Amino acid sequence: MFPDTDSKRCAILKATLELVAERGFHDTPMSQVAKRSGASPGVIYHYFASKDELIRDLYKQVKTVKARAMLQGDFDDVPPKEAFKRSWRNAYDFYRTHRLEARFLEQYENSPYHCPTDLQELAREDKNFAILARRLGLVDGGSPFKPLPSDIVHDLSFAVAARLARRAPDEPLDDATLDDIAEGCWRAVARNP
Repeated sequence: MFPDTDSKRCAILKATLELVAERGFHDTPMSQVAKRSGASPGVIYHYFASKDELIRDLYKQVKTVKARAMLQGDFDDVPPKEAFKRSWRNAYDFYRTHRLEARFLEQYENSPYHCPTDLQELAREDKNFAILARRLGLVDGGSPFKPLPSDIVHDLSFAVAARLARRAPDEPLDDATLDDIAEGCWRAVARNP
């Protein structure tokens, strides 16, 4: 799952992901991360100065996995509306198929760890988000979205995909219904739907 080539570091990240998804941040002590990952506490602290650093690094890794998932498919020469709807559907599919990552993201984004950032800021930090921002028409000073705070745009769009995916994980919605919902989310956030 993680693009890192260091297998010990990957094992630590994977163990932390599993434990936080199962038990939450506060009930995931470093001793449990060490036990689950097979790495000694000293090795963990070699890679990560603190539990907070480990959690923040894991968040960056999971966000990268999510961004890659949202970029799946052919987006060449499609208008922002179609790019949005395809990205929305990819987000829905990500949340359905990456259950641990989805639980981790939900906990992280509703915790004091999280400092919301807009897509343009994320684009400066991560090439995947830069591609997504370009596909959604957010480059060159323009935006197809209403002038709303970025967290509100997210709540009215991609957060809906996450909630729907959690609602019935074993019974996905059909394509027509998903397309209708993505269209509704577009209308909620688009400057000119």
